[in-house]
This record gives sequence, C-alpha cells and structure tokens, in this order.
Amino acid sequence: MMIIRGEIGCSCGIAACILMIITCFIKCSTKEEPEQSSYGFISYSLKWEQVLSGYESPKKVRYCFYPMEKGAMTQIEGDADGLKFTLPPDKYRLLVFNCDADNIEFRNMNTYETAEAFIPETKATGTRASVRTPLYGIAINELEVEANEGTNNEREFKMASLIREVTIDIKVDGMEHIKECKGELSGIPAAFNLSKQEIVPDKTTTVNFETTTSAEGVKTNLLILGTAPKTGEKPPVLPTNEVKLDFTLNDGSTISSSLDLGNSIGEAEGDHVNVDVSVAVEKNVTFSVTIKNWEVSAGDNMTIE
Repeated sequence: MMIIRGEIGCSCGIAACILMIITCFIKCSTKEEPEQSSYGFISYSLKWEQVLSGYESPKKVRYCFYPMEKGAMTQIEGDADGLKFTLPPDKYRLLVFNCDADNIEFRNMNTYETAEAFIPETKATGTRASVRTPLYGIAINELEVEANEGTNNEREFKMASLIREVTIDIKVDGMEHIKECKGELSGIPAAFNLSKQEIVPDKTTTVNFETTTSAEGVKTNLLILGTAPKTGEKPPVLPTNEVKLDFTLNDGSTISSSLDLGNSIGEAEGDHVNVDVSVAVEKNVTFSVTIKNWEVSAGDNMTIE
C-alpha cells in the first residue's frame, strides 16, 4: 500500500508541473502578439488652384466615402483646408466637394455612381434660381485605407471647378432708347454627376438674369453647372441654349428678341465663356430690335492660387 500511494503522489506532481509550463507559455505568447488596429488614420489637405476670381472662396467641404465591397456611405464634413479622421480599413470610392454653394443642393448620394449636384426649383414659382456661389470637387475611383496608417501620412487633393462663368455682353445700337434689359438663358444644365464629373444632359432648366447698363449696351455674368470639354475625350450630349432679351424703353413699353446659340456654350473651351451680341434698336412706326451678329468664345480663366 505504501508503494502504491507513493506512485500516485509522484504522478500528480508531474502533471501539475506540466500544467504550469503550458499556462506560462500561453501567457507569454499573448503578451508578445501586437494589437491590431481596426481603423485607419487619415489626413487630407486640399489644394485650390481653380478658384474663380471675384467670388467667395469655399469654407465648408463634404467627404463621401463609398466602400468598394460592402457597407454604407460614410459622410464627413470639414473646412476648406483639409481633414483628419479614421475609417475602417478598406478600399473606397471618394467624392469631395464644397457644400456651401448657394442655390446648389445634392441628391442620390447613397451610391457613388448616382450622386448629383442640382439646382432646386423654387417652390413658389416652380422656376430655378441662378447659381451665385461656385462649386468645386474631385472624384477618386479607388482609395485604400490601411490599418495603423499614421496621421502624418498626409494626402493632397487638387479641387477642380465644376462651374463655368458665362458673360453675356450686348452692344446696343440705339441705347439712348433703352431704360433697362432683363433676359433668360435656357438649356442650362440643372444637374451634375459628381462621380463622372459631367453634366446630366437630359436635365436642363431656364434661369432669369438682370443686366447692368452702360452707354454702349448691357452686360451680365452667370454661373452654370459644368466643366470645359477635355481634349481628346468625347463630350456628353450637350443641351442647346437660347437667350431671350426683354428691353424696357424709356416710355415704359417693352420689346423682345431671342437668339439661338446652339451647342456653342458647351463646346467652348475654358471655365469662362464670352457671349458677345450686337443688336440694333430702331424706331419707325413702333420700336423694333434686330440682332445683327453674335459670337461665343473662350474667355480668360481668372483664377487665384
């Protein structure tokens, strides 16, 4: 009996030692494994090279991240300098644009392909107001966010103008008869696809405008959605534009005239487009207005850096 008890005690001691060794190995292995972050730390700065001179610079910018695999869009807003934040590691599509442009709203933002900027209708009149503040943006088709990415790994995005400035300059022969002039420009893009960076050609609108008068004629500046055509690339189907002019005479009566510009505004190069028109206002039995000639050309792209 003594021998049997001695063998059992020895076996229990060996088992206890083995268990202690295994426990220590597990604890040491756990301590040596580095912790894995479930987020990527990102720092972005924005470079503004195409800011239109004479207009207020953007102050509020929106970032829309679209996971390329699964998951909902993540929307973050910041100032015009840049942004620092975290996201789950993944590959994303990204839209960046200023969201403080007057008379421009955004829709269909849940998916990258359908996201649009658009000019909303005025509820009271059913018409659309002209754009007063420029829109800028960029579309990134693939952006990888890695885990444990350092905040000092800053990336820079160059913001592009998504707006064109149209100057309508009307020289009037017979300006002494004119008190004021108002007009409208039809065929203006009402929507802009943010991922394709091009207008939605089948969505157009008409905007009203007022003019400033001088001894030589009348003039106005308009901002419209769109970008200049790119060399070597096939542009989208372009809408046709028409200018309607309503002249108020010194006696209070009005005369009107219309001008079909075709696709000339959309085909013009650059962010600035000049529409130069020459008209004659004459009095016979009644007053009449005749369009003598017109020309659409690329203007100077006035930008600041």
